Amino acid sequence: MRYLATGLNMLDQIITPAGQALPPKLGGVPLYGYCGMRVFTDDVLYLARVGNDFFDIYDPWFSQNGVPRQGLRFVSDKTPYCAIQYRADETVQDTWFFTRDWADSDFWRPQPEDYRRHIGPDTRGVCLCGPPQPSPSWAELFSLREKYHFQIMWEPNGSHTFAADRAATVELCQKVDMASFNLVEGCRIFGLAGEAELLDFLKRLGPELVLLRVGSRGMYTIAGGRAYLLPSAPLPPGTAVVDTTGCGNASTAACCYAWCEKNDPVMTGIMGNVASSYNLRQYGPWPQFGPALTAEATDMADQLYQKYRCLL
Repeated sequence: MRYLATGLNMLDQIITPAGQALPPKLGGVPLYGYCGMRVFTDDVLYLARVGNDFFDIYDPWFSQNGVPRQGLRFVSDKTPYCAIQYRADETVQDTWFFTRDWADSDFWRPQPEDYRRHIGPDTRGVCLCGPPQPSPSWAELFSLREKYHFQIMWEPNGSHTFAADRAATVELCQKVDMASFNLVEGCRIFGLAGEAELLDFLKRLGPELVLLRVGSRGMYTIAGGRAYLLPSAPLPPGTAVVDTTGCGNASTAACCYAWCEKNDPVMTGIMGNVASSYNLRQYGPWPQFGPALTAEATDMADQLYQKYRCLL
């Protein structure tokens, strides 16, 4: 398939600012990345290592949406889960893996053989979230890119967004085509004081496209030495923000698709914001994708582009 969304697949258990633990729900980077791209295309593979109980949990959503199954590898009895503790301002306060050791999560991350099975001459873009440190998986992905000439979008996973990850992140960003950060994590990784300093730094980081996600304000797309602030997509009347979990993954993946399809930085950011606007209206993924949704989202993006194309 032309596009791949991958990373660590796991359920999400939300811990509210008041300390209430909600029941685990569908989640994980491949899920939300897939949903971000699926808003605009059905030519996307959900690439993940999962447990034998996967369809007990992810159906009927998986089947009802016609998600291709060939990207799934069943490697354990149980699908892992992650707890996510939120602050009152909707930023993440803490996360922990179900084993209480994030190092265990590497077993469920994509491996070199997973990439070899599913990347080929038709591949245009791979969107993944994971560690920046060199690994056999990164070596394989770069080798396949040299052979097939697709583009790579990378987003750091939460446990690798600290000062100790700065050197590896800078080094990796000399190799990937696109990268995505949120404001809090970006400042923390690079040791910068605020938005203005971070924007200036990201303009010189290396990838041809960099995203800086700024929460409810939307995102900056950074390309060619310029930064474009694209406000969040408006919600339809009668809808409201329910849960922002996965919005960063969804918008990042949608931007990966948009950029690989040769859109400019303004339309790319708009498409990312439109994708995340569907993600935040409910707990878990958007319930039903299809041609009608794609037409609606494309029309919304076109209308917003008429408003913001003056930024170019």
